[in-house]
Order: sequence, then C-alpha cells, then structure tokens
Amino acid sequence: MILLFIPSIINEDWSRFNALLTILAVLYACVFVSVFIDLYFGVKRAKRLKIARTSFGYRRTITKLTSYFGLMLMLSIADIAASIIFKMPYFTVIGAIGIIIVEAKSVVENLKQQEKGVEEIQKTLQKLFENKEGIQAFVLFLNSQTIEKL
Repeated sequence: MILLFIPSIINEDWSRFNALLTILAVLYACVFVSVFIDLYFGVKRAKRLKIARTSFGYRRTITKLTSYFGLMLMLSIADIAASIIFKMPYFTVIGAIGIIIVEAKSVVENLKQQEKGVEEIQKTLQKLFENKEGIQAFVLFLNSQTIEKL
C-alpha cells in the first residue's frame, strides 16, 4: 500500500489520503493521551504528598501540550514535503514515539518519587528514634524557653 500525501491528492486517491489522515490522528491522540496520563500520575503524587495543586502546574500541562502539538505539526508538514520520497509519515511517527517515551519517563519518575518519599520518611524516623536522648534534651530546652517567656 503506497501512502504518499502529495501523490494521493494529485491522483485524487482519497482512500489512501484518508488512511494517512487516520495514521496522523492516531499519532496525535497517542501524544494527547500520554500527556494526560502524566498529568494523572502527577496529581496523584501531589495528593499523596499533600502538595497543593495550583493553576501553575495545570498551566505547565497546557504549555507542554502546545509545545508537543507544535512539534508534531512541524513534523507533519515535513512529512508532507517529504512524501515525494517517503511512503509513510516517518518524521511524525518518530516524533510521537519520542514524546511518548518522554512522558513515560515522567510517569516512572513520579512513581519513583513516591517510593523515595516513603523511604526518606522511614529513614528520618529511624534516625529520630536512634537519637531520642537528643530529642528529649531539645524538647526540654524548648519547654524551658517557653516557660521563661510566659
């Protein structure tokens, strides 16, 4: 099956042209879904760590989508120009795969940060319990300072 953009339009082969548009739509949809999966795991991590979810974080997602779709559009235009040589939209496919890999890495990092947060809390608590004499002295000092000010 030959899927050339420009020759499909010139020869009025609309079924091939529709197949190309379907391929592009699937690639764009995959990028869109990958960004929202990353957003979901980012929000989930923020909720677990009790980090405030602000409009700044959501704007970053919109900015990310704008950047990614701008890149995808440029790659699609390059594919249209290169359709005289290439049979498939290779540039767009490579770009979409790259973006999806970046988003997958972001999701993995979010999941690892959740694990690190739990490990860090455990280590901190363990150190605190090992130094309970120091903690007791510190609490006594704070109590004495508070009593003197009253």
